[in-house]
Amino acid sequence: MSTPIISGILLGTVGAAAYFSPHLIRKLEEAKLRKSCREQRSLVLTYDDGPGEKLTPRLLELLDSYQVSATFFLLGMRVQKYPRFVNRIAEAGHELGTHGYYHLNAWKVWPWLALNDIQLGYRTLGDAVSADSPFRPPYGKLVLPTWWALRLRRAPIGWWTVDSGDTNAQLPQSDEVVKKVKSAGGGVVLLHDFDRQGNQAGVRADFVLETTAALLEAALVENWKVQSLGRLLR
Repeated sequence: MSTPIISGILLGTVGAAAYFSPHLIRKLEEAKLRKSCREQRSLVLTYDDGPGEKLTPRLLELLDSYQVSATFFLLGMRVQKYPRFVNRIAEAGHELGTHGYYHLNAWKVWPWLALNDIQLGYRTLGDAVSADSPFRPPYGKLVLPTWWALRLRRAPIGWWTVDSGDTNAQLPQSDEVVKKVKSAGGGVVLLHDFDRQGNQAGVRADFVLETTAALLEAALVENWKVQSLGRLLR
């Protein structure tokens, strides 16, 4: 076999490892997360891509009515647009995490751009978060450089066990999400609190609120502990 072919194979192998080994790590971490939720009988509500000027206040009011804490993975570009919500979320007793600045898919951009996006996300939140506050990868995608950068920060990666489906083309029913969590004995649920645009904006906002309320009602019946992701991981 010629040297160029061998070099090409080696480069391809290294490239594949850089992109897909974090995916394998994710699967292991998700399995551990499901186990922790089941053993601790816990429900963790997490919200991505916010804050939203309209939805986030309604959501905070709902969570406050149940006296529970959630985890918000804030997007830097929306924090810059609505900075007042950062303190409001934190003062309500919720955990703050980062979700990058531009919401870049690490599998579709150069690694240094994904790394910069992570750093910008933390920088935009400033003193509201620490260097080791949790990070949720946009689209759930990491590559080795971004995974390693988070390891160096000692920042937990905010995986989830149940996707609410609130960004799907076809919305599910709220009780379908509740059934998934019930069957697993608890879970970390992915939801979104940014303000949608278009004809279905109101429908999707209502779905997030209805699903949140349905899960919290189920927590009362099932005697689940409702806590932030950080508390679950600790």
